[in-house]
Amino acid sequence: TPDYTDAGVITKMQVTPFPVQRPHPPLWQVIDSPRSIKSAAADGVQGLFWLPPVSALKERFELYRDTASQASGRAYALGEGIGLVRDVYVADTMEQARAEFEEALMTTYRWIMHWRGLSNLMEAGEELTDAHELSFDFLQGRNLLVGTPEYVAEKIAELRDEVGLEHLLLWTTHPGLPHHNAMRSLELFAEKVMPQFTTGGGHG
Repeated sequence: TPDYTDAGVITKMQVTPFPVQRPHPPLWQVIDSPRSIKSAAADGVQGLFWLPPVSALKERFELYRDTASQASGRAYALGEGIGLVRDVYVADTMEQARAEFEEALMTTYRWIMHWRGLSNLMEAGEELTDAHELSFDFLQGRNLLVGTPEYVAEKIAELRDEVGLEHLLLWTTHPGLPHHNAMRSLELFAEKVMPQFTTGGGHG
């Protein structure tokens, strides 16, 4: 209808049935480039990241904070309004976690990185070169939460302390991972990792 289009271009949309929240539920957008970060922050849209290591996330989080603060007229905290996706697998030992998760994880990463390349996995100030090769060891040092409960909790604490992370989204399974392994990992995460961040006034 003319109310929703202009010269054949859709200018607005309507959700049916109407959401309970007014004026609308919180909006989230996958962001990464400076342009997308600034656009989301200026519009009050919350941002989701996935691949970059902590050092490379810091400047992205700072850009979102600074832009959102200026646009809203109030001071945003570092990490406010941002969520981060991380691949997560918890086991009793580091060796067990890798043995059970590596093949399934790499199936996904090989497919995605075939199209995306490795540039989003560079540390702050690091240049992508031909020497960089996708492997579990390459990823483990950059953006995986794969290991013992103690290791995973330590990495989450680093994200909290370095970039003020408030929302962590867990990617817990990949093609070929047995269901019982995924469930055991989730149990360990819930029993031994989460309590370190959800009790005594800690971050959720």
